[in-house]
Amino acid sequence: MAKLIFRLLLSFIVFVGIFLVIQDYLTPESFGKYGHYRANAIEDNKLDIPQFKGEEKCASCHEDIYDLKSETVSIDDDEYILHSNLRCETCHTPKIDANTECKVKPPKLESTRKMCAQCHFLNAARKNKIKMIDLTDHNEDKNCIECHNPHKPWIE
Repeated sequence: MAKLIFRLLLSFIVFVGIFLVIQDYLTPESFGKYGHYRANAIEDNKLDIPQFKGEEKCASCHEDIYDLKSETVSIDDDEYILHSNLRCETCHTPKIDANTECKVKPPKLESTRKMCAQCHFLNAARKNKIKMIDLTDHNEDKNCIECHNPHKPWIE
């Protein structure tokens, strides 16, 4: 029995030793310097180029659309939350970094049906302030922007 326990203990020590060697080899040098994360991650994140330009940058070139999007609308004596509370980059995802001009590579919508469905699909749990649509029944073969202006959605 003592031989069996000795082998088990030896195996345990070997496995723990192998684990510690592998952990030491795989742990980055700067890990733990400022807490429980890799300190060099701060420098790596500084090198990342921001993608989003921000509302002000969009409004500087597209003031007419920005003003149109910002209009408030009352329909049937109810105030509706329209797209005025959405940022431009909610729908127009950036394809370029924040330092490149939009004129070089303008942001475009990939698939408006899929994108609009993120907010407008039929969902009983949502408030009635957002117009909801049964996408399986509503113009299946068309993109939303073929009939609707996303910057002025209250007009069809």
